[in-house]
Amino acid sequence: MKKDRFIYGSIIMVIMNFIIGIIGFIYDIILSKFLGAEAMGLFQMAMSILMIFIIITTSGIPTALIKFIAEQNSRNNDYAVNKALKVTMLFNLFLSIILSLILILSGKFITLKIFKNEDMLFCVYLLSPVIIIISLNAIMRGYYYGMKNMIMPSIGQIIEHIMKFIIVLGFLYYVYPVEPVYGAMIAICGISIGELFDFIWISSAKKRRNRRHRGSENLPIKKINGITCLTQILLIAIPLTISNFFGILLRFMDTILIPNRLMILGYTNSEAVATFGRITGMTMPLVHLPFIVTSALVINLIPSLSEQVTLKNYRNMKSDIILAIKVTLLISIPLTVLYACLSEDLGLILYHDPKVGKFINIMGYSTVFLALQHTFSGILHGLNKQFNVTVNRLIGMILQILFIYFLVGNPKFGINGYFIGFFLSTFITIGLDFIVLKKMVKFKMDYVDLIGKPLAASAFMILSIYISTYYLSNIQNSNALIFTSSLIIGGISYIIALKITKAIPKNLLKKLIK
Repeated sequence: MKKDRFIYGSIIMVIMNFIIGIIGFIYDIILSKFLGAEAMGLFQMAMSILMIFIIITTSGIPTALIKFIAEQNSRNNDYAVNKALKVTMLFNLFLSIILSLILILSGKFITLKIFKNEDMLFCVYLLSPVIIIISLNAIMRGYYYGMKNMIMPSIGQIIEHIMKFIIVLGFLYYVYPVEPVYGAMIAICGISIGELFDFIWISSAKKRRNRRHRGSENLPIKKINGITCLTQILLIAIPLTISNFFGILLRFMDTILIPNRLMILGYTNSEAVATFGRITGMTMPLVHLPFIVTSALVINLIPSLSEQVTLKNYRNMKSDIILAIKVTLLISIPLTVLYACLSEDLGLILYHDPKVGKFINIMGYSTVFLALQHTFSGILHGLNKQFNVTVNRLIGMILQILFIYFLVGNPKFGINGYFIGFFLSTFITIGLDFIVLKKMVKFKMDYVDLIGKPLAASAFMILSIYISTYYLSNIQNSNALIFTSSLIIGGISYIIALKITKAIPKNLLKKLIK
């Protein structure tokens, strides 16, 4: 039953995340076309600042809340569940207001002294309301995930993306063309708009749930003091926050170092920011596409594995881990092959920018490793190995920063120095995670089933795309339509190949049909 519940929850999250991811991906593509590379660079630089300020309120605390609520809900202790929601909501509200004020007061220093780009000043100021709304939303989502209700927060995120799509892109269409700095400011305002609609939905859903359950708590409850409750959550949250902080700090250091080191090579400020925008704002969304699935797995893995460790249900624990790894590879391997073989077409059709195609070709090979790293991180968090995750990411972060600093400013390497550091950091982090996981959980991996079958199916997919492109080009003149049709045919071919080789888990299909 617990096994089925994990699979069922993961399927729901994958479906909802797929819808959210597709809307978000299309939004990013259209946004980049309206803004251009330089504005996307400014927007991504502002986002790196935002992530530094919200990491405390949106990483460790919501994840710890998920684990705490999952444990208390399994004991039918609604009092502790509601108490945890209230104290973490108040704590996050207070903390986010403080962080917003700090951001406003330090805005000039950040833009003029650190980034040395005065165009970013108003972008930074516009981030302050975003911090508060995102922090509150993170707690509400954590509550629902802990209750193993994946639908409500997912609907809220769909609403968020749709409203951004309509309001932000509609406004950009009306004012197009727009100066880079104003375009970045509009994109930042879009975050507040989307998150606000999400918060309204998820809060009203919680109120409706309270009305339905009012007076129905007949079971004896074990009361818990608010301070005690918050302390228990923070003890779990602190190592998680530290771990995630290193990843965000890495992104922040990238934002500072990459443009500055490129300018040492002779790039103008606009060229350096545009290059950064192509990497982080255009290439990264493609590389992170598997996160649509892995995010769903991680959200379900943490409470599921925590519960199984408590119950000493090691058989189901191993089964869930293998299933999570298998699904991650089934999604990430074909995308990696796709980026390697069709990078130029993707850059031209999606962004009308041949330079992006070159970056997709290079960074596309990291897709499968980043997806596995994300899944391994979720598994280790669920197994209470937060410290190991923190140390592994710290090692990878230091390595990447050193490579950026010493190689990107070197004429022999240039921007390729970033790619070298990025790949080595990813490989070392995922290797260390895998070593920790293998030491803690003894399980056998069928590499032919996990890697060989998806690779063979991916080769069949690429062959189908090439053949269909050749024949469709004799019928149609629209490159975009031909490419899209070929991708659809390739995707169908990949699924057929997986079915023939029996690579898709049977229990996953049975549950999906139900």
